[in-house]
Amino acid sequence: MGLDLNDVLFLVAAKKRGLELGDTVTLGRLDLMVYPAKIREVFARAGIAPGVFAEGNPTPHYSEGVFQCLGARSVTAMDFSDYEGAQVLHDLNQPIRDELKQKYDLVYDGGTLEHVFNFPVALKSCMEMVREGGRLIIHGPANNWCGHGFYQFSPELFYSAFSEANGYEVERMVLHVVGPYNRWYEVADPRTIRSRVELYNWAAPLLIMVQARRKRVVPIFPTPPLQSDYVPQWEAGKEPVQATAKVQNEDGSALVRMMPGLARLRRVIRNGWKMVHGNSLGNRVKFTPVDKYKWD
Repeated sequence: MGLDLNDVLFLVAAKKRGLELGDTVTLGRLDLMVYPAKIREVFARAGIAPGVFAEGNPTPHYSEGVFQCLGARSVTAMDFSDYEGAQVLHDLNQPIRDELKQKYDLVYDGGTLEHVFNFPVALKSCMEMVREGGRLIIHGPANNWCGHGFYQFSPELFYSAFSEANGYEVERMVLHVVGPYNRWYEVADPRTIRSRVELYNWAAPLLIMVQARRKRVVPIFPTPPLQSDYVPQWEAGKEPVQATAKVQNEDGSALVRMMPGLARLRRVIRNGWKMVHGNSLGNRVKFTPVDKYKWD
């Protein structure tokens, strides 16, 4: 668990767009995985004082200084044990204690939730810890990191969880390939584009960053979230549309009669290309490239 350059840039962008860190809690005590010189460069571009990262100061091992430079009044770490000096001890597999509910302006997950087996309980607890008007920010695995934790996360999961029914709204969602220098992609809401936001990417792990705001305090998950593309079908009393074995003759009857195998191969290649391209980061309906150094 830690703060890398993507975390720092995401936090700076959120701060420039109105994030008030106030009382902040991090899930785990987060290692700082960015050189102070790079933090000074980012802060200078954003007009933020370097604070503890000023040249000549010792390099911090943990990340509290980043949150403090961005205006946090207090920075608290929550963990399963105190082996790294966490101030609040709690097993996120269990519901949060009442005294921790609505206690923080920012709850920050820099890589914990995917390691908690009882994920719905952990996510609910994180949402309950946020004050009205506060934020929950999550940075976790999306694709190609099987075995890193118990889970990998989809955009649908967070758009469904951070819903009006639960008193939340998603303010920003970004996907990026692991590493400090890769591009960011803003992720569309499946309900807005009326399509699943599926993604195929090759080799490199992909991470998701989510910023959600608690608009009002209501019970969290009074009913479980439902996947968005099934809801209209269920409400209409219909079964999900099943794939059909019927194949349209798009290759011309003469080709089918003379070379049916070639016609089928052509159809498979064409349909495969459409599926892969439609679910790639190149699909601009689902994924919009953004400049991670642009704050407005």
